Formats: sequence, structure tokens, C-alpha cells
Amino acid sequence: MRCRIAAWLFALIFFVSALSDSCKCFRLSQSSIISGPMNIKQFFAVQPHPARSTPTSPPAGEQTVPARNDGSSSNEGLNGPGCDITAASPKRRIGAVSDATEEATIDEGLSWSQDDPSESVGDSAVASQVSECAPAEVGKASKKPKKSPKRKVDADEPAVGTLFNRTMKPGEGCADIRSAKFDPSLFDISPYIPKYPPSVQQNSLLFIFLAEILQEVDDMFRSGVGSRKCVSTILSNFFRVLIYHSPSDVIHSVYIMINRIAPEYEGEEIGVGDVLVMKAMAESYGKSEKSIKEMLTKHEDLGIVASMSSCTSQTIVRLPDLTIEGVIKQFKALAAESGKNSVERKKNGIKRLLACAKKKEAKYIVRFLQQKLRVGVNSITLFQSIADATYLTKAAKGDQPAIGDVRTAGIKQADTIEEMEKAVKTATTHLACIETIIGHLLDGDNCQQLLEHCKIRPGIPVSPMLAKPVSKTAEILPAIGGPGVAFTCEYKYDGERVQLHMMEGRKVRIFSRSMENICEKYPDVIESFLICVKPTVMNCIIDLEVVAYDPENGKIMPFQQLSTRKRKGVSVKDISIPVCMFPFDILYLNGESLVTKSLSERRAALESAVSERKNLLSFACRKDMNSLDEIDDFLRQAVSDSCEGLMIKSLHQDATYEPQIRTNNWLKFKKDYIEGMGDSLDLVPIAAFSGTGRRTSVYGSFLLAVYDPVHEVYQSVCRTGTGFNDQMLTDLHDGLQEHIVAHKPAIYDVPASIEPDVWFLPVRVWECKAADFSLSPIHTAGQDFTPSKKGIGLRFPRFIRLRHDKAPVDATTSEQLYEMYAKQFNKTLFKEKNTSSSFQL
Repeated sequence: MRCRIAAWLFALIFFVSALSDSCKCFRLSQSSIISGPMNIKQFFAVQPHPARSTPTSPPAGEQTVPARNDGSSSNEGLNGPGCDITAASPKRRIGAVSDATEEATIDEGLSWSQDDPSESVGDSAVASQVSECAPAEVGKASKKPKKSPKRKVDADEPAVGTLFNRTMKPGEGCADIRSAKFDPSLFDISPYIPKYPPSVQQNSLLFIFLAEILQEVDDMFRSGVGSRKCVSTILSNFFRVLIYHSPSDVIHSVYIMINRIAPEYEGEEIGVGDVLVMKAMAESYGKSEKSIKEMLTKHEDLGIVASMSSCTSQTIVRLPDLTIEGVIKQFKALAAESGKNSVERKKNGIKRLLACAKKKEAKYIVRFLQQKLRVGVNSITLFQSIADATYLTKAAKGDQPAIGDVRTAGIKQADTIEEMEKAVKTATTHLACIETIIGHLLDGDNCQQLLEHCKIRPGIPVSPMLAKPVSKTAEILPAIGGPGVAFTCEYKYDGERVQLHMMEGRKVRIFSRSMENICEKYPDVIESFLICVKPTVMNCIIDLEVVAYDPENGKIMPFQQLSTRKRKGVSVKDISIPVCMFPFDILYLNGESLVTKSLSERRAALESAVSERKNLLSFACRKDMNSLDEIDDFLRQAVSDSCEGLMIKSLHQDATYEPQIRTNNWLKFKKDYIEGMGDSLDLVPIAAFSGTGRRTSVYGSFLLAVYDPVHEVYQSVCRTGTGFNDQMLTDLHDGLQEHIVAHKPAIYDVPASIEPDVWFLPVRVWECKAADFSLSPIHTAGQDFTPSKKGIGLRFPRFIRLRHDKAPVDATTSEQLYEMYAKQFNKTLFKEKNTSSSFQL
């Protein structure tokens, strides 16, 4: 009897222990567990405790719950038979488990997979180390920051064009996803086909496939191994696999890679903060929030923390496989949550995602939720990859099977691959709708058909045309086209540039230059426009400047007045800062795109669409010219009328509207050329130094940077502490607290000799001015362009204003900085030459 009681007691203890291990591994709500019949032997088939001895295989006739595939057990699908890719990637193959991976026994013997930090947090040239964490104390900055590595370009890489631009014979393709000879029809897709639950038919590939591609690209950028073309090749081949096997996943993958769930102009956001994500992680992984924060402080990347915490133990029941389509649907479901208890529902949704996610999947799910995917892929590279993919691989259409590679299939196409890349780039600037562009590419559109289907349309913002700066009158005629070319000068108003769309039914939308819907900010502009638009207009897109305006005195007010207006929830009756519209261009009118017409034709169309109304709408003040005689006087008139300067535009010759392009067709000529530097710069504050004296409680000065889009890093250009009043310093100090990081992010190219007291994430853009430029032995901005390889610095820089309408990647680039420096250098040489000649006379 005693033996029987002891046996039952031992069985009960074993049962409770196994149940405890499983529950600690996943604390799931009932909705995240798929119920089903289970016998007692299946129940005990959990990951054994490391201290327990277990048989290597179950007895005959017994069934065990299948182990969760962590995405690292199979590499055949990515590597392909007969393709040695180890030489192409010195670190590791996609999907392979790192040799440095270790198992850490945590929380009473549960097995947790811990990534080697050197593999996930390396010396990155992208923002893999940029993460929000607890605010760092002043003086805690890293004293030995590591410089971001530059990309290495392969010796055999062509100087121009894509790596895919080569002739191939039948049978020459391979299954190496890193190769320009890749053929998706040879790729083993079986490891990425969802298998559970078996009763559900899914037309999407596993999310682990996308996660492995993101990790591979992340590794290449972070290590500096492989050029942008190599990265583009991997991305193109990834999209080719999707086109061949699962075309519906292409659009979902693009949205995930650009870290959005919908177009930017729709304003749809997930709306979860780091605090909520950490709570969900703590509950999913059986950890305390304190331990999650401690790991975050150490690794500075919540995605890395999720990857390290992701449980690899077998579970009581198998959880559903995560697919690409399923993940994006879950993200959209999180964004749709609102109302009472919406925060709790969002947390439970995140927990369900993390419960089903493997290591890499958890890493990129968390990064996506934070809006910090950080794999170093911008939209230009992404859409170039899509253009190459849709050119080389054709999706199945009707009775026609999919074509893996048109090169080996002997299919001749009317367009070249470079022409397709250019057409896709044009389509994305004219129509910011991913579904439409990719949909037509998957349908097999050639270049002409794509551009015909992706024309400008009201309701979808168009990338604005940009202007090049000039610093002196003598530069204008050569830039605009030479003597005799007719041009016009317009006031450059000191306001906010917006794009106003009127659709059928006189419905109005307003977008910022960054394509954000700002209708809530300007309800008075909508009312005023409907008064001024003519009844014959059915739809239109107008480029205009919204300026703070004093209706009593009929004068323009400074931009600082406009910046005090609320950004959301503005009521017309509560508006204290009135505005006036100054339209200067029109892109679309009554069903016709006007971007290919000259400025003189577009101006006539604009005047036929709207009427001037006092204090509501006035056409931009302008003066047509064909010589330089009157420009200086007109500039002084613009300055006296509270404007920034002049916009100089070609009227007839080369006068089309070119979205997202900065050309000589538009020049900006500011008043500042009289004071020294010809134009202001848009700089990103990346660090700060503690203040002294009156500034003891705030930052005394800031380290500013330009953006280098080639290496995707921010390069230091100057340190400034002027242009601020006491209130501005207080506001900037308080507003930047949430963006502090403990160490210098890897995407900052700043020398070790600069040691600020605190580092920031790149989130703000400031307009600044300076006396002039000079070569700097300290700063790194533009160092790739100067013959001496020294950086360019600003002399006597000063803060002007915040640029809410610009993202950090839209800041002044290192190349633009060098162009401004070169112009100043030529100007100096010109003066020295004239001085020398005068002396000889």
C-alpha cells in the first residue's frame, strides 16, 4: 500500500513539474492555444529539464508533440543543391544557427535560446544599435565609440547598372539566393510552406523566410561586407521567389520592410509604445519587466531582447505557424483596436504573435512594433529590387505557368532592365500607392503600360519638386539655361508648403511635403479653398504655401507664429493664427495630369481654377524676366515683404514639373547670400553637451549632422549653441529626453574625439544657417567628396527653426553640403583672381 501511495505521489509531482515548465514557457490566453484531443503521453512530451535523463526516442507506438521549428534547422531552401555560398557570406548562411549560439538555463531549468550579441549587435552602419531605452544620465556616454564601417564594393562589380544585366544560357541558373544567376524555379520552397494547422489552407509563405532575409541584409550592412548592389540582389531574389510561388506575399512583404501597414497618407498607425511591448514580452516569456529592461539596457535593442528570450522548448500543443500574410493582418488588427480596454487587447494581440514566433521572427516583430526595423534598406533600394524581380520573373497568369527566369527561358522583352528600374522609380514618385504599382508589375506591365496605369490622381499625394540653391546672381543664368532663356521669379514665402487635393464631390485633402494628411491642422484652409475654387473645377491638385497672415494690416507674419498652431483637433472657431494661401503651381486639373506641361501652361491652368480673395488666397507674387538686371531689386522687395527670398524657375524651356527631383529648373535664391552663406541647411541633432551658468539645467550646445544616403549614416558637421532663447532651450531639453540613448548609435559617423554628454536618436530636423564652410580636421560630413578626405564644417552656425515637415532622412545630404562648399570655394578663387589682376594693373 505504501509503495502504491509513493508511486502515485511521485507521478503527481512529475505531472505538476512538467505543467509548471510548460506554463512558464508560454503564458497564453485561451485564444492563442489551438485545442484538440490529447492523450496523457502527448501531454508529458515537453522539453525535458536539463537535469533529467530522457530516452533519445519514444517507445514504439507512442506519439510526441512535434518540436517547434526555430527556423534554423533547414537551410536547403535558401542554399539550394550544388551551390556553395559560404564564400559569398563569410559570417554564416541564411537561416543557419550561429556557432556562437549558446543555451542559457534560466528560471528553474527552462531552456531559452540566447543569441550571441556579436551576431545581432555588431559594428553596424545601419541603426541596429539605435533603440529607445531608459534615459541615460549626463556624462554616461560611451568614451570609446566605434566608427561605422563603410561599405566594401566587390572588385568585379560593374560601375553602373544592375548585377542581373547579363546574358544567360538555358540551364545556367542556380538556387543560390545571393547569386545574380539565381532561378526561383530551382529554389526549394518546402521549408517555408506552412504546415500547421493542417486543416487550414494557406496561400502565404512562412514569416521566418522574410525574417531570415532581413537578418541576412542586416548582417551585411552591419558588417560592411557586400555593397548595395549585393543587398539589392538578395532582395530581388527574395521577391522573385514570392512572385514565382506566392505573389500575394509581395505587397505584404514590402509594407513590412518599409515598416508600415498602410500608405503614409492614410495615417494608419499601430499605436503601441515600448512600455506596452515590454509588458507583453514579460508576460509571454515568463520574465519580469525589470529583467526585460535590464537586458534592454545591456543590448540597446528590444528586438535582440525578444530574440534572446524566445522560448525554444516544445509545448503542450503545437502553435500555428506564422505566415507573412498572417503577421501583417495581426499588425492591422492591432492598429484597428480602439475604445475601452483597447490597450489590454493590443497587449494580448502582441502576446499571441510572440507566442508563435521563433527567434528571428520575434526580433523583427518587436522591431516592427517599435517602428525601428533598422535593416538599412531604403525605399529606393527596395523598389529597384522589385523592378528587377518583376522584370526577371513572371507570375502565373491564367493558364500560363510562372516563369522563373526570362533570361534562361529565351524570352525577349521590349524594355531593358534599366528602363524598368527607371519606370518604377517614376511611378513611385507620381503615385504613392504600393498596391497599384506592384499589382500592375505582377500583371506583367511593360514600362509604357506601367506609367500609363500609375499616373497622378487626386487623393494620393505626389512627391514635391525640389529646388537647388544659388548663392549669387551670376550663377542664375548658367543654371537656368543660359542667356535668352525666359524665366520667372516668385516670392519664396516663409510658411508651410502643402499639397491640396480636391476630389469628386468637392472633397478636399491637404498633405504636407512628407505626404502626411494634415487636414486636422488646417480646417480653415479647406473652408477658404472651397470659397476660392471656381465652379467649373471638378478635381485638382495644387501646390501652395500656407503662411501666417495678419488680415487687419494685410501683412505676412513670421513662420514662428504659424508653428504655434495645434497639429490636430483644430476647430475653426478656436483659431488664433489666421493663414493665407499662396498657390504657385498646379499638377492636375479636371482629369488631366499637367506635370509634363511647361510652367507657363500650368500657371494659366492655375489661374483658370481658382480666384484670388482678399486675406484668403493670393497667387504667389512673381515677375517674368530674361536678364539679371532686375533680380536684386526684386529680391530686396521680397525681403521687405517678409519673405525668405526668391524662387527662380524656367518658364518654357525644360519647365516640366518633376516630382521628387532637385534640378536647375527651380532655383532658390535667399536673402542670406548677402550675409555670407547662400542657403540654410536642414540638420539633425544627434547629441548634446551639458550647459553651464544660465544653462545649467538645460543643454548648452548640440552636435548636428547631415545625412549620407549612400552609407546610410549621419555625419557630424558642427556644434552650435546660438540662436536659442531660454524657453526654446527648455522645450528642446524636455522634448529630447525620450529620445536619449546610452551609447553612440552605429549609424553615427562621429570621431572618437567628440565626446558629448548625451546621445539622441535621429528624430528631429533643425533649419540652421552659418557664415560659411571650411574643411574640418574633426567633423566627417562630406569627407568622401573632398580631395583631402577631410570633412566639411560650418563656421558660426546658428539655429533658425524646427522643421516639422521633414524626416531625418530628408535632411541636407553630405553631397549637397559639398556642392555648397564647392560653390563657396569657387567664389573665393574668383575673388582672389580678380584681386590679383587688379594689383598687376
